[in-house]
Amino acid sequence: MKTQTNSRKYEGQCRFCRQEFTKREIIRHLDSCEKRKRNEKIKNLRLRVAAPCMPNFWLIVEVNEKAKLKDLDKLIRDVWVECCGHLSLFGNYGNEVAKRRIIMETLQPGDSIGYIYDFGSSTELIIEAVGYTNCELDDDKRIELVARNYLPPSNCQKCGVQATLVCVGCSGEREVLVCDECAEKYHNEENEEEEHYLLPLANSPRSGICGYEPSMPLDKLFEE
Repeated sequence: MKTQTNSRKYEGQCRFCRQEFTKREIIRHLDSCEKRKRNEKIKNLRLRVAAPCMPNFWLIVEVNEKAKLKDLDKLIRDVWVECCGHLSLFGNYGNEVAKRRIIMETLQPGDSIGYIYDFGSSTELIIEAVGYTNCELDDDKRIELVARNYLPPSNCQKCGVQATLVCVGCSGEREVLVCDECAEKYHNEENEEEEHYLLPLANSPRSGICGYEPSMPLDKLFEE
């Protein structure tokens, strides 16, 4: 399974050519990717969805002139945050932007807007409009995920191999990353008296929060 390095380049993958790029490189690449179709008559908007305090996590999304904020809400839920049907909003507390609004009438390159999922154990994101593009979206979609980050470095804190689970109750810490073997041994055999709450590790800023479980396996970035 491909994961990010520790070099703070925050690598990810283009959906179309499946090549690897850093968070900084991917925007430029999407304009020149040989696997994409272009049409000079098209003017779509490219967005970067990111977690402000967790720079390893990022999505690149493109929308056409019909896409609404409710479409972006659904994409973010499907890819990154949906766990228990929580409420969400665009804007911020006390300054909400209606989800029925057209994205391209709301944001222009250089603009940004906040996004909050779950008003209890919140996941807060920033959506930035990074530029226009004449690349076509697949199958006449209004909105499309075109690139995203690899899983950030996430080794088991007991043995050092790739973690698969998050314990959000272990030793009173917010989260402890463990592999299947160490979860079975340490959390069940060696430490039975402690309270443990294990969740699947997810390539998402909501990993380990509430009851969130990933919508896809860790080694898969995009729906086919």
